[in-house]
Amino acid sequence: MGLKGKRIYIETYGCTLNKADSAIMKTILVESGYEVVDNIEDADVIVLNTCVVRYDTESRMFSRIEELKKLNKKVIVAGCLARVFPAKVRKIFPQASLIVPQSINRIVEAVESSEPVMLFDEFKEFSVLPRVVEGVTASIPVAEGCLDECSFCIVKVARPHLKSVPIEKVVNVFKDVISRGAIEVEITAQDLSVYGYDLYGKYALPELLNSILSVEGDYMIRLGQMNPRHLINYLDEIIEILKDPRVYKHLHIPVQSGDNKVLKLMNRGYTVEDFISIVNEVRKKIEGVHIATDIIVGHPGEDETAFMESIKLITEYSIDRVHIARYSPRPFTKSSLMPQLPDPVKKSRSSYIESVYEKVALEINREYVGSRAKVVITEVDRVRNKAIGRLFNYRPVVLDVGGEYLGKKAVVEINDATFFDLRGRLLHIL
Repeated sequence: MGLKGKRIYIETYGCTLNKADSAIMKTILVESGYEVVDNIEDADVIVLNTCVVRYDTESRMFSRIEELKKLNKKVIVAGCLARVFPAKVRKIFPQASLIVPQSINRIVEAVESSEPVMLFDEFKEFSVLPRVVEGVTASIPVAEGCLDECSFCIVKVARPHLKSVPIEKVVNVFKDVISRGAIEVEITAQDLSVYGYDLYGKYALPELLNSILSVEGDYMIRLGQMNPRHLINYLDEIIEILKDPRVYKHLHIPVQSGDNKVLKLMNRGYTVEDFISIVNEVRKKIEGVHIATDIIVGHPGEDETAFMESIKLITEYSIDRVHIARYSPRPFTKSSLMPQLPDPVKKSRSSYIESVYEKVALEINREYVGSRAKVVITEVDRVRNKAIGRLFNYRPVVLDVGGEYLGKKAVVEINDATFFDLRGRLLHIL
């Protein structure tokens, strides 16, 4: 039982920024004397940190609220749903408290209130950053919001303003999580590429990363997603940072479509050629770099020709990892007002592009079979007694070893591959 006599359970959905917000809330609650529990049955208060990026996710959130309503426990609905659909949440569950992403530092206020509250700040204050180390990994959110106005994006409604954390504060938290045993740290944001623009009037990501890398230690840094529109402006500096052995050779650059006409309708602010030039330049200078991207299938204006351009992009440029999302119209967005494609068309296209991507990814991964490589073991599945090691480019290798190897560096032999990961045998610990 926590010092305040209440146990808190936090359930999280959505992106890495949502996970980081939950870590911030957990940090604040623990420092305030509360106990954060792993099982909902043990909790006095339930915090549901929600996502609304797609319609099916939104539906799942409302279904979950209906389920939690039956438990007769205090419920706090946090995250993007609380900001985008506050009236609907209140209608379904009048006893629930609401806390928007910009107000998460007020989580104790929501927990201690005897009546349902709605905490609705306009700007986020990063007064606390998460210092939570899960196993040997940690995630540090360095900004929320973005500088773009993408036609399809409802997250802009939930997180409307760019708000960055000062460099010195990020570095201090980084030092802290390293001292707590983190060996892999993700530097994350809604759009990492525009970090610091609100604070310093310029793209400040290279300065942030160089400041972090000035910290001595045996660790690995993973970079969050970066919009190609902004990344292209300082790509040379990022390439130099990727050369540091403590940075995974991995970039997540969401292209969203392989067709310029669709990109214009999406209001993305770059061309397919811009994306290709980034990929070519990085691959030329960073051997074995892992490129991940996102593609939305079935956005308004995507005809068959445009769709095939996305297929062409994946196949001709052998994109390592593709996150495919079937477009769903979101309220308060310009794309929702455009003529929509029929659902069967979107469904068939998403199935086809998934199959194409899986074939491309499997071919890439098979090239590793038979090789030996160094990995950092960062995750353990204790149920299946398997561990996941990461190559220098963040590619996962599933190993038949247990939790005693967590945090170790090892040499492995790769003997099999799927489109999603590699399978290997541990040879020896370094």
